[in-house]
Amino acid sequence: MVDTAMKIYGPYTRRDGRKHVIIYDGITRRTMSYPKFLLQKFLGRELTKNETADHINNNFTDDRLENLQVLTRGDNIRKSFPGKETLRFECPVCHFFFQREARYYRHNQISQGKTGPFCSRQCAGRYNAGVLE
Repeated sequence: MVDTAMKIYGPYTRRDGRKHVIIYDGITRRTMSYPKFLLQKFLGRELTKNETADHINNNFTDDRLENLQVLTRGDNIRKSFPGKETLRFECPVCHFFFQREARYYRHNQISQGKTGPFCSRQCAGRYNAGVLE
């Protein structure tokens, strides 16, 4: 990984607060994230193209080895974007229980002042027509 003829410059802090190092082998220079560099040095191998250095506590300024882990790219994406928040409702017309994503409920209820939520368009139509069963 790191040859003795290579020079390591840094770590330097970017404008967004993340750190990187510059690796110079006498001919070419390449930039690498500081957490990735630390993990590669600790493991004694290079990370594969499918592996990333991840901060366990999601604080990218905390570059302690105890806070770094190797994740696949897919696992890192799943960690960064957790599942959608869902809410459970009861339809005011047919009293059926159903789930909706919270973002749709909040948008309709708060910004537009709509009634509901309803389990279907049919129940919304019945409510608006005043034909409650």
